[in-house]
Amino acid sequence: MVKPTVKSRYRVKVFVATILITLLILVGCAVGGDAESPAASAPPGAGASQEEQVAIDLPHIHGLGFSADGRQLIVPAHDGLRLFAGGRWQVPDVPAHDYMGFAPADDGFYSSGHPHPSAGLANPLGLVKSTDGGQTLVRMGFEGESDFHLMAVGYENHAIYVANPAPNSRLPAGLHYSLDDGQTWQQSALQGVNGQIGQIAVHPTNANVVALATEGGLFLSEDYGDSFGPVAGRGPATAVTFYPDGQQLLAGYTLLLVYDLATRHIGELPTPTLAAGDAVSYMAVNPARPAEIALATFSRDIYLSPDGGQSWQPIAQDGRTVDLPTTE
Repeated sequence: MVKPTVKSRYRVKVFVATILITLLILVGCAVGGDAESPAASAPPGAGASQEEQVAIDLPHIHGLGFSADGRQLIVPAHDGLRLFAGGRWQVPDVPAHDYMGFAPADDGFYSSGHPHPSAGLANPLGLVKSTDGGQTLVRMGFEGESDFHLMAVGYENHAIYVANPAPNSRLPAGLHYSLDDGQTWQQSALQGVNGQIGQIAVHPTNANVVALATEGGLFLSEDYGDSFGPVAGRGPATAVTFYPDGQQLLAGYTLLLVYDLATRHIGELPTPTLAAGDAVSYMAVNPARPAEIALATFSRDIYLSPDGGQSWQPIAQDGRTVDLPTTE
């Protein structure tokens, strides 16, 4: 595969994590904006039920995830959440926080980021969790201290992995994981990683298995991130996620690759035609219907596949949502 050039806005900045290891993480929003400023463009609950609206703005895209019942695609969009369900988009009536490091789980989602100015919460959020669609947040530490842009959670085991950009009151800089919802933390040695890290994925049931998408390719660890081995040396990887059953990894850049953890076979999926210089930024697989896959790009396009990636429908283009035709 010819290695295309990634535009500078897609690159992540270098950060020296410790004397022993180097951790490179994403420290800015994917498409412009000030990552350290809270979303101030919309009050909590703005646009509560916009079922008749033709298009809804996606100022940024900070992640993708399906609800546990598989009925909703959830998109954190810098100024709150956007939901896609039944072929239509809406803005839920919940506080419009600027979620970063958004990580779906079987009972809700984990995140970091910045609160809406009217919420009365510490900025940054630190580590938070919601089990009611974002209506309320459970604070799990680091509020007012850390904003974890690179973060992932095992869908069923709830193992949390965070790339800490700077020392805080509890953690030095580096890659860390928690197996008890943030009560205690361990640091990963992060050996064997090549290239700048753009995304983390955690196995849904095996907390020791974690994957990294980097500019050097796709890397996999089976020892809680202490050592990594290359999965695919076929150019950069900008996005990675596990399938719900944990048997395969889905990785993306300008092509989509599927890696089977048991056979170590790597295959390709048909990929939507991306604009020149664009690349896959986030992916999600529906836990209730694993044949349904969503992907987003750095240009704020979102595509949905109902058949395991064999065909794709655009549901957002250049940051504007697109409703699908409905049949009565």
